[in-house]
Amino acid sequence: MNARTEFVSLNGTKLAYRRFGKRGGNPVLYFNHLRAAMDVTDPLLFNYIAQYREVILFDDIGVGHSEGEVPSSVEQMGNNAVALVNALDLDKVVAFGFSLGGGVAQYVSWTYPDLVEKAVFSGTQPGIGPNITAGPPEVFTIASEEGEPTEKAMLTLFFETTETSLAAGRDWFKRRTDRRVKGEKLSGSVLEPGVTAQLKAISDFTADPSNFGKLKDIKVPVLVTNGKNDIMAPTINSFILQQELSNGTLHVYPDSGHGHLFQFPKQYAQALQQFLDG
Repeated sequence: MNARTEFVSLNGTKLAYRRFGKRGGNPVLYFNHLRAAMDVTDPLLFNYIAQYREVILFDDIGVGHSEGEVPSSVEQMGNNAVALVNALDLDKVVAFGFSLGGGVAQYVSWTYPDLVEKAVFSGTQPGIGPNITAGPPEVFTIASEEGEPTEKAMLTLFFETTETSLAAGRDWFKRRTDRRVKGEKLSGSVLEPGVTAQLKAISDFTADPSNFGKLKDIKVPVLVTNGKNDIMAPTINSFILQQELSNGTLHVYPDSGHGHLFQFPKQYAQALQQFLDG
């Protein structure tokens, strides 16, 4: 995670990214969650993943170290990511998306199938379809609170109410900003008007029933993961998502919620390695 920040130009707008980890095989391209930038992305999880596979983190347009205005559609977010892939002259990637990023990873997987080796949809949900359940509206009120997200808010949104889950959540919240690189300043989370733009992207994507139907167009192997009790993207939706895929595997983690991948970073990286090597 101490890789330096680099930039590509997308139609004259600078997009920031970092590459690190073991070369060989197609890199893991990570699509981040609501309001997140590279500088608040779990270093422990991605250091574990980087032990066996190259990782590419990036700040979408308008986020973190990148220039421009935050996109208000999943489609534009996905197209920006593909423009990065093309700028780096990559043949294929592993499309790994969490939360909002999981929707972007879905879009990239069915729109640009030749670019995706395998995909990982973590703590996310498809477009509206049979038996899809919406999370309680108050979670998005908490998620969009003014200013930098607080520890209290993130524990509520991402972790279970048990002491073991909350303790893991506190550890995660503290280590998110552990990365220090000389000459680089830390960027913050997405603030307004970017938050509203990202929430619109989520709402439009999940309200579109055609996005549910397009899941059957994804032919590559997909790992779907979630915690036992996700209040942001209800866990039942992960099961339905996996059932709609032609080649999907579901992994549900105990005593955890939306942020299960941060609660079990080593185990998650090991499961990802097994999936990618299988």
